[in-house]
Amino acid sequence: MGDPGSEMVESVSPAGPEASESTADENEDDIQFVSEGPSRPVLEYIDLVCGDEEPTTYHSDILFPKMPKRQGDFLRFLNVKKLKTESNNRNKNHCGLPKLKESHFKYVEKPVIEEKPSCSSKEEIDNLVLPDCWNEKQAFMFTEQYKWLEIKEGKLGCKDCSTVRHLGSKAEKHVHVSKEWIAYLVTPNGSNKTTRQASLRKKIKEHDISKAHGKIQDLLKESTNDSISNIGDKQNNKNIDATVKVFNVVYSLVKHNRPLSDIEGAIELQEKNGEVNCLNTRYSATRIAEHIAKEMKMKIFKNIIEENAKICVIIDEASTVSKKSTLVIYLQCTAQSVPAPVMLFVALKELVSTTAECIVSTLLSTLNDYGFTNEYLKANLIAFCSDGANTMLGRKSGVATKMLENFPEIIIWNCLNHRLQLSLDDSISEIKHVNHFKIFIDKIYSIYHQSNKNQNKLLEPVAKDLEIEIVKIGRVMGPRWAACSLQAATAVWCAYPILYLHFSHSYSGLANRLANINFLQDLALMIDILEEFSLLSTALQSRSTNIQKAQKLIKRTIRALENLKIGTGKHESQIEGLIKSDKFKDIPFNKNKKFKALPRNLLLENIIQHMNLRLLSDRQYEESIFNYFDLLEPSTWPYEEITSPWVAGEKKLFHLCELLKYEIDLKDFREFVSNNIKSNNVSIPTTIQKAKKIVGTIAINSAEAERGFNLMNIICTRVRNSLTVDHISDLMTINLLGKELADWDAIPFVKSWSNCNHRLATDTRVRQKSSKAFYENQLAIWNLK
Repeated sequence: MGDPGSEMVESVSPAGPEASESTADENEDDIQFVSEGPSRPVLEYIDLVCGDEEPTTYHSDILFPKMPKRQGDFLRFLNVKKLKTESNNRNKNHCGLPKLKESHFKYVEKPVIEEKPSCSSKEEIDNLVLPDCWNEKQAFMFTEQYKWLEIKEGKLGCKDCSTVRHLGSKAEKHVHVSKEWIAYLVTPNGSNKTTRQASLRKKIKEHDISKAHGKIQDLLKESTNDSISNIGDKQNNKNIDATVKVFNVVYSLVKHNRPLSDIEGAIELQEKNGEVNCLNTRYSATRIAEHIAKEMKMKIFKNIIEENAKICVIIDEASTVSKKSTLVIYLQCTAQSVPAPVMLFVALKELVSTTAECIVSTLLSTLNDYGFTNEYLKANLIAFCSDGANTMLGRKSGVATKMLENFPEIIIWNCLNHRLQLSLDDSISEIKHVNHFKIFIDKIYSIYHQSNKNQNKLLEPVAKDLEIEIVKIGRVMGPRWAACSLQAATAVWCAYPILYLHFSHSYSGLANRLANINFLQDLALMIDILEEFSLLSTALQSRSTNIQKAQKLIKRTIRALENLKIGTGKHESQIEGLIKSDKFKDIPFNKNKKFKALPRNLLLENIIQHMNLRLLSDRQYEESIFNYFDLLEPSTWPYEEITSPWVAGEKKLFHLCELLKYEIDLKDFREFVSNNIKSNNVSIPTTIQKAKKIVGTIAINSAEAERGFNLMNIICTRVRNSLTVDHISDLMTINLLGKELADWDAIPFVKSWSNCNHRLATDTRVRQKSSKAFYENQLAIWNLK
């Protein structure tokens, strides 16, 4: 490599090579060189080339006594001090430089021109963590010569490149700003100190003369009238505007569930209209969608954490088109600025296995990744909701049990909609007669969903309005919610005569069932029951339904079923009129003893009983939970037992605060009770209002998770089954959390994209889209005359 001292002079020293040669001349030249007023870098260079790690006494104390903090102050200091020169030249050190001795110095007065104070200071250098091959004097000298050079945590960076970051209008092909210099990541190479020093000198010199750095300097000179903080934004306006248009295209594609490969056609249209965008491939669109989703989540979840909001976790497990097991995670939270609890999509995560341990581990790690630490969850997680699968709510080793081990005070809630369907299935399974009805419906489903030929053979002679009803026939009494079962049963009811006409030619067994009046009565009864279940299921799925409202809806449905047991349902009362109508005149109704009618009263009694067991007292602690929550609902209070103060209520208040992890002021509660005893229309104290909002945070079903899986199936079709689970999660995030395109502002996302060192739309150094090849014959036809 050669002598490190000579390389230092060649690449760094302000005096140039001539200065180093003059130091090797005779003694008279040495004295003259010093007497003419040495500059500090030259004198410090004497120490550097001689290998001194720390300043020697005769250099720092004699030549530079008590150096001021600023270089400008130091230069003014030299105006009133005298310099010493050495008269003895016989003893020279190993670098060819004379050794300086205090006894042989004489004073010489020399005026020095004042310079402007520098922004660098010795005190600042002392507080920095320097590269391991540099000392303080070396750091000071390089930062003085290269004003753009900065040191952070032992690494070098360029403050000018870090400020501007992008060349903007001055961008050229194969010319780009170094990410390492922007991010302060430049470190020395080499195994020993000498080579590491040479490595840093080379990197500094190369960056100083680089074309990209020169363009950055030009941009800074052009923006001398602006503050440094505004330089990047001003020169990037054109680039940001172009990138915003690309972001809007990607956002629109995601919101409309379109493949990201469609961006090539959209950008091609923009280019046809005069716009030039280089982020025009599906790879760029995928990265942009990832960035938008990440920024959205971080901003929303950061606000929730800063507000210390109470949260409820809702999860469900399902498989994608590619048969990968996935876990969908939602949060319902209470924010002070929002009047009602908000449901937020968190993530869709791939599961290595479907065991409870894997699900809990995936859930907690995902929450931790978004800032919800275990300490935060212990203080603010109040409930956990899922469906009734054994993996989720198993009493011995389910997900809920393991969540209770980590967070013993949370409320575990089984989805009410699943419990509603299970109560109906349990009731029907105890009555064997219902199996005939279920077998019939399943047989119709299998016939008309196996091939289009069977559907067309039936639907051709049927009016167009009945085509919709026939296609809707599906399975009932299975793992579906009540609304799906009602849809299938109603489809059979509307197409009853047409079904009989078709079955009488091809399926005589099914035609005989339809001709049995008992079957028609059973169908009418099931539709009346399913209508009540469907109304309740739809109401429970509403986002505005909380635990207390759900309890009232369930009790109301039970009363409706009790009334149905005493009286006659809407569809049952139409049977006699339908049999006598012209529409049913071709069906020879009879009472076949082989197909017995349902035991009507027994069926309704079983349904009511199972609804009470599953929906109102499925778990031992749920009844007590309702009692605690009733403290916040004056309509449920036993006013005849209440005195002021309400002692029994105040005892329950303590347990309610533990459940909600929120302290309700006792004074507010007493005021709340006293006001409601005197009048019904009273103002609600602040702590009571917040407690009511926290109760609304507890999710009563996993309907949002079901909606999330529905969206997943829309996004991940068989044509797009190459999408990874993480990509699907990003697209779902934009769909579920993002604003409408008209209200969405892409500028903050574009700026954060630029700050992450991603390329903008005007950057030509991006992947180019593949061009379509046209055959000569295809082009030649346009040249015909």
